[in-house]
Amino acid sequence: MTQPAGWYDDPQDPAALRYWDGVEWTRHTSPKQRPGLEQAGGGQQQEGQHAQGGWAQPGQQGQGQQGYPGYGQPGQYGQQGQYGQQGQQGYPTYPGQGQGAQGGWGAMPAGYGPGYGYNVPATPDGQRLAGWWARAGARIIDSIIVGVLVAAIGLTVIAPGLVEAYSTWMEDILATFETMEPGDAPPEMPAEITSGMARLSIFSAVLAVAYEALLLRFFNATLGKLALGLRVRLREQPGQLPWVTAIVRTLVANVNSVLGWIPFIGVLTLPFTLLNYLWPLWDDNKQALHDKAARTNVVKTR
Repeated sequence: MTQPAGWYDDPQDPAALRYWDGVEWTRHTSPKQRPGLEQAGGGQQQEGQHAQGGWAQPGQQGQGQQGYPGYGQPGQYGQQGQYGQQGQQGYPTYPGQGQGAQGGWGAMPAGYGPGYGYNVPATPDGQRLAGWWARAGARIIDSIIVGVLVAAIGLTVIAPGLVEAYSTWMEDILATFETMEPGDAPPEMPAEITSGMARLSIFSAVLAVAYEALLLRFFNATLGKLALGLRVRLREQPGQLPWVTAIVRTLVANVNSVLGWIPFIGVLTLPFTLLNYLWPLWDDNKQALHDKAARTNVVKTR
């Protein structure tokens, strides 16, 4: 059940109105008190009561400036210019609010912010949460960025010569297969490759953690989230993330990168990582496990 399309109190700005298209909030806003309304003249008559989707009682003038239907005559909203009480004629309640039989929509479910209706989850103070696909897209962008940095720095500074050593080892294995007798073993991996891969894995984990933790602390978002209009904030309050929150969230989110290079332990991190990133799909607060550990939410800013 949704509220009909129309102009309602802006959930982000008490002094403004925002247009609801019947499904979600649009970007179209308007001040509540528009200059010149008294001189705007009559307009079209609006028929019907608020319960029938109207904006004024029969016979009243319900049209203000062109393009903003249903504001009624000046003075019908009370002595202080307010738009009336919830459920009364005149200015209707916005989606997600109301009072029982007086045209209201019932109580709001927990975790769903004011002004967004029943189907759009939000933080307790009403900021809209990001969807799973947007979060996944941001994570993919960040993985590409970190991968490029690891390849550019790791293979030239941290483990130079690793690619050449690995190519030579593979050539030796192929050559051995051509002359291998039953019972012969292929060449073992050279120590140069083993140590180089260990250094590269450690560098990759450190870079991934530093990349995410620093950007979250100072910008509340990684580059991938910035590109898609997402931000990370504490669930209970907006503002810049504390250091502890940024670090805890990053470590839990990157547990596979941090521990994946350790034999046996790395294998156990794979199911946890998969479950972590899928968790928002069924969580009421749209939190991944690393969000729950840090008490954060990913929200939309545009």
